[in-house]
Amino acid sequence: MERELKFLLEHAHIPALPSDYRLGEPEATLHLLDEYLDYRGQILTAGWRLRRRRSDGEALRYTLKSVRTVGTSGPLSERIEIERTPEQGEELPSEIAATLAEAGVDVAHVLDRLQPYLTLRQERQPVALSNGDGEFALLSLDEVRAVAPTPEGERRWTELEIEFLNTATPETRDRATRELTAWLAVQPGVTVGGESKVERAARL
Repeated sequence: MERELKFLLEHAHIPALPSDYRLGEPEATLHLLDEYLDYRGQILTAGWRLRRRRSDGEALRYTLKSVRTVGTSGPLSERIEIERTPEQGEELPSEIAATLAEAGVDVAHVLDRLQPYLTLRQERQPVALSNGDGEFALLSLDEVRAVAPTPEGERRWTELEIEFLNTATPETRDRATRELTAWLAVQPGVTVGGESKVERAARL
């Protein structure tokens, strides 16, 4: 399960945080190329989004994410996530293909016809985030450029993403969500987000 907080920024720097929250040493900036794939909306209709990611010399990765529940509000997003690197000779990682088949997607028909319907290019600056409970999340400053072939267009924005580690307890997540949301919501140039990058690109 992927659990993360999202905030939109009017600037390209990490805003001030509450006094008991600490940032680790900045990690190297990542350059990500994400393509969202589908065929006639069949994957989205089944409740999933399929992403193909290339990043700074790392192996090609596919990620399958459940669509955010309709009516969900606030900065916290919780989605099922399956991220895998294809084995040699695999067109798509077997676990992702099996999950799509279980969701009713005609995998044999769709896989040969996948096309990108949205491309995201990101510069990501990740850094560990800690509080009194220790390190509990990865904070990322993302400068995003979204390009869609139909209708043709490009959108840019900057967002702050705080992804909770799987080791973070529910109590730690709940407290951090409350405290960080209340704090960041009143910081200059910060807007509470929540929607995914794909949802935002489609809305813009």
